[in-house]
Amino acid sequence: MFAKLKHLFQSEKTPGRPENENSEEAETLHAEIIQLESGLKNNPADSTIQKQLMVKYTQAIKTFSASKPYRHQVDDIFLRMDELRNTIRKNI
Repeated sequence: MFAKLKHLFQSEKTPGRPENENSEEAETLHAEIIQLESGLKNNPADSTIQKQLMVKYTQAIKTFSASKPYRHQVDDIFLRMDELRNTIRKNI
């Protein structure tokens, strides 16, 4: 029962990835998101781009949360996810 709590506290003590590695991954994700969003802007009904963008948003939340320079964008990513979900619902 307490194994999960032990694991949680132990994982907090061990350092994760270095900050610069998180920042590099965040920069890459940010560039991919911009590219996908521009593709979606040109063709809003493209379900392939919608799926890819939703996956990238999900990855970005985790990565941006771990990267100080991008942490302030997490709320914006959640809002974009909601907008994308609404767009997908309209297309169904």
